[in-house]
Amino acid sequence: MPRRSKIRLHDLLERVVYLYNNEKKTIKEIESILRSEGYDISKSSIHRALKSYEELAEEYKRTAEETKILIDELRKTPASYTMEAILTMLANKVFQFVRTVENLEFEEPEELVRAMNRLAYAIEKMQRYREELEAKLKTVEAEARKKGIDEEFIRYVKQEIFGV
Repeated sequence: MPRRSKIRLHDLLERVVYLYNNEKKTIKEIESILRSEGYDISKSSIHRALKSYEELAEEYKRTAEETKILIDELRKTPASYTMEAILTMLANKVFQFVRTVENLEFEEPEELVRAMNRLAYAIEKMQRYREELEAKLKTVEAEARKKGIDEEFIRYVKQEIFGV
């Protein structure tokens, strides 16, 4: 496992980001400020920390945009499909996160494993629920046709109750 950066070790990331983004300090100025306070932190360390922070912020922004698009599209579909899609997207994000944990330290990695197991169980349960719902829809549809119910009314019921 790689060493933690001095900026993270001294818990200075928020301050470095604030100085850089809000006070518009240069990396060299930030280095001078931190050195004057007794921290032995190099410009390259500050640069790496800012780059890492920017990458994380960009990933967050991309995820937020994906989520917004997904929710806008899923408004047109039934709730079970929406939940399944959201859970699947969440699982993908968790797995992407887990692939990058080699440079993070966890006090209790068991919690992460338990959370991933619960997420996988929830996805499986939603898929089963959706499959059961689709089977019931087919049964209701077949029964309605047997009884000679108008096709237009069947489509209306499918749309209103099942969202399809």
